[in-house]
Amino acid sequence: MADTRHVIVPLILFWAILLPAGLAVDLGGFKLPPYRLVAMLLAPAAINQIMQRRLKFGLPDYLIIAGGLWGFLAMFFNSPLQKAIEGGGSFFIDLIGGYLVGRAYLTDTRRLRTFVVHALPGVIIIAIILMIEAISHQLLIAPLFPIRARLDKLYETRLGLLRARATFPHSMSAGIFMTSMLPLYYLSGLKGRTRWIGTVASLGAVFSLSSAAILTIMLSAFLIGYRAIFTFVLRMKERMIYLFYAAVAAFVFLEVFSGRGAIRVIVQYFTLSPETGYYRIIIWNYGTASVGKQPWFGIGDAPMERARWMIMETIDNHWLMLAVKYGLPATVLIGAGVIAAIWQCSARNQKLNNFDRATTMGVVFSLTCTTIVAFTTSLWANNIIWYMMVAGIACGMANQAR
Repeated sequence: MADTRHVIVPLILFWAILLPAGLAVDLGGFKLPPYRLVAMLLAPAAINQIMQRRLKFGLPDYLIIAGGLWGFLAMFFNSPLQKAIEGGGSFFIDLIGGYLVGRAYLTDTRRLRTFVVHALPGVIIIAIILMIEAISHQLLIAPLFPIRARLDKLYETRLGLLRARATFPHSMSAGIFMTSMLPLYYLSGLKGRTRWIGTVASLGAVFSLSSAAILTIMLSAFLIGYRAIFTFVLRMKERMIYLFYAAVAAFVFLEVFSGRGAIRVIVQYFTLSPETGYYRIIIWNYGTASVGKQPWFGIGDAPMERARWMIMETIDNHWLMLAVKYGLPATVLIGAGVIAAIWQCSARNQKLNNFDRATTMGVVFSLTCTTIVAFTTSLWANNIIWYMMVAGIACGMANQAR
């Protein structure tokens, strides 16, 4: 375990992420939710930490920062000046602010374990709220703060339970956040009850009744099981390259033989509701058409062209949403940066002992699962800054064994 002082800054941001986005401060029309305000204030400290510790930037860093800058500048090509400053600034802070904090402070397994120990109370609180909301059919937090959804959409039920959301703006957001903690706790190597309490609390995501959360749990279980076979049965370090080959083969198979394309299959069938799957396919069709018309800088915050009966303006595919709003280069740069961070964090830490290797792979699995599930939902508000923070952690931990 590391000195708690080393992880105070990321812990401050983590607890800000858990606060309702509705607690936003309005500065002349510029909305600053708690997580964005804190990220903006902590970014200079993170940059100073990077310089003091002489942390070297690599390919993932440059790709992600370039993607953030592209998205920021794209808003000036597709939006009026005021909206460009507000929308571009919000995008850049959420993306790069969280990334820099994770990159600067959580750079080895000792610091990460200290971080997840002190983050545990927050995870437990969210899990308890989710459980109470789902069983009681009464939201405790969302009605107290401004939201975009209609009141009837807040109280959506599945399988006899309310789709809980706790402090998050949507049940899907709550589910994805909680499931992203699952590999971090299960593979943390923490002694005593902390590891298991964190693991069980992470499974509180099921009370969101979100297909994205269920999918993330399944992917996490598969990756953890895959690693366990190598570690405990074959007595050797896991070979992630085999999974990469299998994923590429599966993608090519679906692309060639499904008759619909791999992405469409993933978007439609990775859901609990056939209606939702069908709706996502329609979004994909309209979204790709929009990208085809505005491939470089996107359409900004302007509404995407869609059928009149499609009331909801959301784009339930994070990577498609980035391309639609900020241009295809933003998606390519950020996506490539995240993939490079995953690859380097896994490949460069082969010489770590099994204890530290497991903790490191917890970060890799968390980031991998969320990256895949982002094809079926959009990461926004609290979620996007946490996702980029985990990406920063993966990039920082890629160099711990060197």
